[in-house]
Amino acid sequence: MKNQLSVFYEHIVDAQSQTGLPLETVCEKVKGFGFDFVEIDAKRLFAESETILPMLERAGLGVNCIYYFFDFGAAGGSPEADRAAAQRVVDLCGPAKCNKVLAVTGFLTEAEMDRCGAAYAKRRDAMAASLGVLIELAAAQGVTVVMEDFDGDSAPFSTAAELLWFMQNVPGLRCGFDTGNFLYSEEDAAAVLPDFLPYISAVHCKDRGWAKNAGEPKITVGGRAMYPVAVGDGDLDMAGMVRTILDAGYTGVFAAEHFGSADQLRDMERSAQYLKNL
Repeated sequence: MKNQLSVFYEHIVDAQSQTGLPLETVCEKVKGFGFDFVEIDAKRLFAESETILPMLERAGLGVNCIYYFFDFGAAGGSPEADRAAAQRVVDLCGPAKCNKVLAVTGFLTEAEMDRCGAAYAKRRDAMAASLGVLIELAAAQGVTVVMEDFDGDSAPFSTAAELLWFMQNVPGLRCGFDTGNFLYSEEDAAAVLPDFLPYISAVHCKDRGWAKNAGEPKITVGGRAMYPVAVGDGDLDMAGMVRTILDAGYTGVFAAEHFGSADQLRDMERSAQYLKNL
């Protein structure tokens, strides 16, 4: 089975803003670069699905994955509210012809940040419970739920060990492996990749560079500035990781990601070419 390529819809929107080209023209160019799908924020579809989905279809682009920032297990929320939020996102999948949801389950409050504390454990368990509900609702519609390593320390899934806990403790959960986010926690993505191979159902190809560029930097927990780059233009072993994932039998989509790029159109083209060459 042929692996296909996806790119974040937000990169397309940024490219439109950066170049002044019509959004539909950018979509056509993205398709021409070799992308078949987009990754899209549920918030976009809640507000603009009647415009976005036909435009993507005209350009020959499908929706590979819908992602959403939930607030599962929050002190001011409830299991019922979490379930309603989950159902609302899952209900987007049918119209979008999409069979994958990436769940960013929520972020810790200051009182929950102590990884050894009871408040942390309580919040993580509540997130896991609501995530399980999301997985059940999604499965009923043939949709797979994935979770990624997130580049922010207030996410209780920002390190390999934290993400692996969710993989091992939430039945049916799959991994959206992000090649660039582990570096935020000063971890080596290639080194931890083998632990996640049995769970991978989605891949975000995010490269990162130490050399300063015009893009928006992200500061690691060690205080180092990482810069967004096209896939293959940075300092990560993208080729090695992609080959490891392919050798493990992955037949799914590879999504190029470079939030904060100062030239999204150029970087989307370069990312597509690099990934196609792999």
